[in-house]
Amino acid sequence: MRMKKEAGFTVIETMLFLGVTGMLATAILVGSGVTINQQRYRDSVNSLKSYIQQQYSEVTNVTNDRDKSWICNGIGNVSESNPVAGQARGTSDCVILGRFITLDESGTMLSASNVLGVRNAGATDAASDIQEILTNYRLGLSPISKETTEVSWGAQVVKQKTATPMGLSMLILRSPLSGSVMTFTTEGVNTNITSFISVANMQQRDLCVNADAGSFVGRRMEVKIDAYATNQSAIQIPAESDSVCD
Repeated sequence: MRMKKEAGFTVIETMLFLGVTGMLATAILVGSGVTINQQRYRDSVNSLKSYIQQQYSEVTNVTNDRDKSWICNGIGNVSESNPVAGQARGTSDCVILGRFITLDESGTMLSASNVLGVRNAGATDAASDIQEILTNYRLGLSPISKETTEVSWGAQVVKQKTATPMGLSMLILRSPLSGSVMTFTTEGVNTNITSFISVANMQQRDLCVNADAGSFVGRRMEVKIDAYATNQSAIQIPAESDSVCD
């Protein structure tokens, strides 16, 4: 009598199949995680670029959010008041001259507010845009509608070729003399905005971006602020091969 052969897999074949399948699944999951981290990192760099670009739009398309419950005094300081004692929009001597942006010392928190200016009584036009602001205007920061946001996806701005966090102060001003837009930057948080209004602080600035801890991203990217920036197009993300960050 012939023995009938049974079709199927041995225990060893089954274990090999499960082992190979598990390895493939793990590789796919790891690869997907790296891809997701890469995309999040790129999104954080692009979001930082867009945030800075938006500030130029705020400078050229001014919005005055002040209502009658605020007063702007002769040195450009805004304080809260009651509607009776306050000043209606357009009735104070203050004008909105630009935007002040800071990146805190941890390299993760961004803030932006309007820059106000009051022209000195009897002042005559200066010889240059910078001198006009420094000589003829008193500058202050508006507390109204101040914006605060984090660099997205846990990313962090750092100094070139290091993992050291970098703070930044950035001042975008529209000259009341010529209407030209000027950009000044200095490392660290400096709320004395007139102290860094100079040609020396109109040079190129590279903001290197670190990914969230534990994320693999390969070569680091940057947001570059061109020297003598005047508009949104001066804010760029160079090709990774051109980055100065690593």
